[in-house]
Amino acid sequence: MTRNIERTARAFTISYAEHDARDGKDGSYADAGARAARLAAGELAGLLGQKRPSQDTMWAALRAEKAQQTAKIVSVVVPDGAQAVTGSSALVRVGYTVTTTAKSGLARHSSEHLALRLEHTTKGWRVTALPLA
Repeated sequence: MTRNIERTARAFTISYAEHDARDGKDGSYADAGARAARLAAGELAGLLGQKRPSQDTMWAALRAEKAQQTAKIVSVVVPDGAQAVTGSSALVRVGYTVTTTAKSGLARHSSEHLALRLEHTTKGWRVTALPLA
């Protein structure tokens, strides 16, 4: 895997996973998707920033706590059994830890992962899909 693929995967995941529900920060859960869309291409880029009803409960919980979520990347790997990285596409799995810090109370941590399909475009490597793999 090239450094550019790993760099894009890391930056996309951080943008996608971090939310800030403190006053004057993010306006909705979808704001993180809009930030991640800058590192996406194709249909995915248009979908990421859209507000979806499924996000309402998560956003309400974060807003109630005035919480901030930060992400720390733990690993970026090509999953076992995945097609080898080529000069035009890659499938990677990003492991990361999300820390949720409420205005009052202890921080909570969770381990997460995200599968990303990346393609090389005229703008460099971009995420084109979030496979369930």
